[in-house]
Amino acid sequence: DGKPVDQSLLVKLTRSLRHRGPDDEGFLLADTRTGLTEHRRGSETIPEVRSREIDESFSGTSPNLGLGWRRLSIIDLSPSGHQPMSNADGTLWVIFNGEIYNYIELRVELKAKGYVFRTQSDTEVILHAYHAWGQDCLHHFNGMWGMAIWDVQKRQLFCARDRFGVKPFYYFWNGSSFAFASEIKALLELPWIPRRANDSAVYDFLVHRVLDHTEQTFFSDILQLRPGHCAFISERGLQVQRYYTLSYNPDLGHFNERDSIAHADQLRVLLNDAVRLRLRSDVTLGSCLSGGLDSSTIVSIANSLLFKQGLANRETIGERQKTFTATYDIEQYSEDRFVRQVIEQTNAQPYFVKPAAAELQNELSDFIRSNDEPSISTSMYAQWCVMRLAAQHGIKVLLDGQGADELLAGYRPQHFPVFHAELIRAGRIFEAIKEMRTGASVAGESFSGWLRAAAMKSVKSYVPKRLRHRFMTSAQLLNPAFAAKTVSHVTKEDRSIQRRLYEDETLYNLPQLLHYEDRNSMRFSVEARVPFVDYRVVEFVMNLPAVYKIHNGWSKYVLRQATNGLIPQAVQWRKDKMGFVTPEVEWMSELSPLIRKTFTETSLRSRQYVNPQFVKEQVSNRTISTGDIWRVFNLELWMREFNIQ
Repeated sequence: DGKPVDQSLLVKLTRSLRHRGPDDEGFLLADTRTGLTEHRRGSETIPEVRSREIDESFSGTSPNLGLGWRRLSIIDLSPSGHQPMSNADGTLWVIFNGEIYNYIELRVELKAKGYVFRTQSDTEVILHAYHAWGQDCLHHFNGMWGMAIWDVQKRQLFCARDRFGVKPFYYFWNGSSFAFASEIKALLELPWIPRRANDSAVYDFLVHRVLDHTEQTFFSDILQLRPGHCAFISERGLQVQRYYTLSYNPDLGHFNERDSIAHADQLRVLLNDAVRLRLRSDVTLGSCLSGGLDSSTIVSIANSLLFKQGLANRETIGERQKTFTATYDIEQYSEDRFVRQVIEQTNAQPYFVKPAAAELQNELSDFIRSNDEPSISTSMYAQWCVMRLAAQHGIKVLLDGQGADELLAGYRPQHFPVFHAELIRAGRIFEAIKEMRTGASVAGESFSGWLRAAAMKSVKSYVPKRLRHRFMTSAQLLNPAFAAKTVSHVTKEDRSIQRRLYEDETLYNLPQLLHYEDRNSMRFSVEARVPFVDYRVVEFVMNLPAVYKIHNGWSKYVLRQATNGLIPQAVQWRKDKMGFVTPEVEWMSELSPLIRKTFTETSLRSRQYVNPQFVKEQVSNRTISTGDIWRVFNLELWMREFNIQ
């Protein structure tokens, strides 16, 4: 609305994100009406940057646009990588969080168009790409990003988030003022943003175990720019557009061994290139390693590229690849034996951390504040510990295997019954029976149990989606008045496995996992990179028929074929699927005195959402899962941490 930017607030917002960029800071002040822009420095700006201080007076009338930025130096560590960065004539300014992995290739393409580069950074590539292609530049990028470009000539702020939301973008808009940041906690520094909980987000979190599936957040007045979306802010107001839509193949398909091998070969080529691009770094680099198929694949491909194909920069990698693993003394939760096999084959340098309930209790406040919103399970704390471990050993870039389960039907209890039920409805009865028998054998479970799961999924698919929440055991935790008035956004697909995988990739699974991936890593100033979320890999796998993802009782079948000879066979054909688990049952038992005490206090903030008496009973009785108890406990702690009204 033309009112001046409060420069002290701009500094405060930016400093609240110091953990995301401890290496440098920068500011831009602008008058959108006259086109006047002034680069400013702060007290934590590197000495090489010469500009006026942020708190000095503006040359023209009051600036009504302010941009603030923190740097985590990854590419081009020189002062020339400083932001906000402008093009040569100062008509475009950008602030940017993330990486454009194919910046080297784009630089060549843009140079051929006549563009001149002054830096070695990927940030400058964004500026020239935007100048060359406008908003279509987003289709040229392979990477992860939250960005804002001030276009002086168009008098327009262009904002964008990457295709799948690896990097975050939150905003507040009330019709006259627009504010945005990489994390919600920065926006909460603005005194006019109320700290009100979003009832709908709370409901979907407690009952359906999801968040980040809509533009809404847990804060009623703060939204997120959805993955694959961009926004334009000008005197005309705010306009949000989708620029990317993922397609998928709806067919079950018919398995053919020759085609399967060809698909596996293509997937391996794509994964190799996805990892190759994500090895580009001017700082120390390592990998997460859980011992599962996904992370073992990434570690093994990276090792081959680094040391067999000569991509290793010894100054940033060292003589051996460094891996980081969470492990536990309780054998049923530990993947040590698989991790050790990958370490032995790759000769990597392993580092281990043992998360514990006592540490979790001591660090609950920091952990919850790091994530801005409540967490789904204790697994996110284990990831938090792994990221801290990497930072303690000087790592600034960390590869991770996140994203394969959603693509390749990696969640057996959720995905297999949908697949089997769809085969039955398609009249492929004998194929369904064979898949259930082999699947039960692989999992070490009974055929009757698998048949029952498929039957239940078939029956559930005919229940109206608006009524399905009533069958969720977690609904018992809710305050009845809250449950009666709240409308859910969650309608998971149960009739098509391909549609279900699409939803997991774009709505219900991957977005929330990427949320935690970003917040947990950036809390310790570590940049996490996820090769399985390379858009070329995602598009290829999403367009494969379902029978190449689930075959002969195996999940991720085409990936298992693709890793033939790459990873240890014991990992390649692991029969157990642990996920990134923790000893949650044991941990919640240790935390039970604190939980009971919390839900006895008269100051309980979440009373409007939960039934505290039922929660206290469940801490002892355990007729519902420990995950359900964790979520209501986490909700209460979140409301206290952020002073939610």
